[in-house]
Amino acid sequence: MNYTYLLRCADGSLYCGWTNDLTARLAAHNSGKGAKYTRGRGPVTLVYSECFATQGEAMRREAAIKKLGRAEKQALADGQGGGELLAIYDADGRPCGERPRAVVHAQGLYHHVCHLWTVGLWDSVPGLWLQQRQFDRPLYPGGFDLSATGHIDPGETPESAMLREAREECGLALSPDALTDAGSYRQQYERGEGNGFDDERAFAFLTRADGVPPFAPGPEVADMVFVALADFAAAHGETRDLSARRMDGSARTVPHDSLCCLHQDEWTGVQPQLHRLLAQ
Repeated sequence: MNYTYLLRCADGSLYCGWTNDLTARLAAHNSGKGAKYTRGRGPVTLVYSECFATQGEAMRREAAIKKLGRAEKQALADGQGGGELLAIYDADGRPCGERPRAVVHAQGLYHHVCHLWTVGLWDSVPGLWLQQRQFDRPLYPGGFDLSATGHIDPGETPESAMLREAREECGLALSPDALTDAGSYRQQYERGEGNGFDDERAFAFLTRADGVPPFAPGPEVADMVFVALADFAAAHGETRDLSARRMDGSARTVPHDSLCCLHQDEWTGVQPQLHRLLAQ
């Protein structure tokens, strides 16, 4: 993917450039290595970006934007605003402004999310609670995900975002003491069905709830199901459906191709911490 982009420098001036890796290029600008113009003018904020299939297209668009006056460049940036905003970051984790959610997803801009792993024993079986996404969701409709996931809003800490998402999605009112920090993991994947590309850092948290937790699914969640931890582990290496139980104890099947929470790096990092939590 090739990008043409506009930056606002710390002195208020605008800089236009092109790159085939915008996240890395933002880090270079913030490190004083991106371009002669931006050296000494950091930190930079991304205010506009476009994607192109080829380098030539991106370079031609860069040349055209550089011919514009400041007011016209600002109009480009203003025209790409609107809607929910997400904080974006460079490759070194430094914040680089806020961009509309639709742009972040369409262009694969690097942003932060949070994941809640709800584990416990039910009838002496160690397991994990998954949510089934509503069928009207634009991404993975009807798919099975971790018990709560979501974007970290500008100004939020990962922990406060996790507590909010748990309340909104599955109805769990957790205290900060109920969360165990399980690290963070960079994840890059196609969103599917033409919905763009995700480049995100997922901040993982664990909580333990034995039996059936007091879930109260919100409008984005169709169901909550319990799967054995051993079966969930096997699903990372085998293409097989999972046996599950609803909150009322009735059985159901989770098709392997509906699982949208199989991120190997995160699972590798979280798994030993899950076992320690279950052993307490």
